[in-house]
Amino acid sequence: MFPRSDSKGGRYAWLDVGRIDTTDDRCVKDVSSVERKIENMKYNYSRNVRQDEQLRASFNELTQKVYGFNFIDWYQKGYWSDKYIPHVLVDNGKVISNVSVNLMKFEVNGEIKNYIQLGTVMTDPDYRGQGLNKYILERILEEYEGKVDGFYLFGNDSVLEYYPKFGFRPIQEYEYSLKLRREAVTDGEMSGYQVVKVDLSDQNACERLYQVIQKYDAGNKEHNPNDSFSMYDNLGLYQFCLAEEYKESVYYLPDIEAYVIADFKSGILNVYQIISKSAIDMEQFAVSLNGDITEIKLWFTPTNKDEYEVGLHKVEDSTLFIIGESLEQVETEKRMFSVISHA
Repeated sequence: MFPRSDSKGGRYAWLDVGRIDTTDDRCVKDVSSVERKIENMKYNYSRNVRQDEQLRASFNELTQKVYGFNFIDWYQKGYWSDKYIPHVLVDNGKVISNVSVNLMKFEVNGEIKNYIQLGTVMTDPDYRGQGLNKYILERILEEYEGKVDGFYLFGNDSVLEYYPKFGFRPIQEYEYSLKLRREAVTDGEMSGYQVVKVDLSDQNACERLYQVIQKYDAGNKEHNPNDSFSMYDNLGLYQFCLAEEYKESVYYLPDIEAYVIADFKSGILNVYQIISKSAIDMEQFAVSLNGDITEIKLWFTPTNKDEYEVGLHKVEDSTLFIIGESLEQVETEKRMFSVISHA
């Protein structure tokens, strides 16, 4: 998954570098590079990273330097779409600071909401302490104001006092779990599903999975009935996650043309996402997968919330920050952003 934030970027002094007007009237349209003096150095501001080979290479170098990974393979495979937009400051062709905009759509209570998730927040160590991330973040908030239903990000503990200065506030997420009914298993009440592990090194298998993701997207008639807070129209983010973190965790249920992204350890089945036109019985899936599973933990918000135990979702060194009334329902309606949607 994409990183939450540069852990050092939020601890440095702010610098008022002024405001720059933009004539852009569309969220995904490119903005011309502009120049501004910062600490006696001239930097360019750009959001043309994906299209510019030199900027893209430098952006990947900085991502590798700060986070230990890059987007080269994702781009070369054609998965990097216009929904992932790095906003960078550039010094003589070198990307020195970035905040990335992820254009996100979610189905919320039958409506499609447009959000911006901020991520890949980073500054080259040689350029820290100048307020560069602050400048980029202010530009982004100004540019998209009134064009989306809200902004959110996942920040670590070093930025708990930083993001509220921009209008963000921290909120709670909730998670859902279920103890497996062993008596139902032993009595033969659960018949289970036919389950096949998917080999994502097989390109044909990948393409079949991608087709199903798009077929049962939240915006289609045959939408996914398992997730009540569904990410919509973002195949590229699925492709990023499945290329690495979840490449060994995909299962196919041929009888109902469904995919489940899950793994199990020490008796706990972690279910990260269900991609299906049919509602999946998680207990039956657990029995089908492994007889030693005793508990099911969901990493998304189920439609049938009443069938699960609910509790606060706590991840070490991670806090959800939001701007926008629409996003308050994550806390008030006890939801969580699916882990697959984290960018």
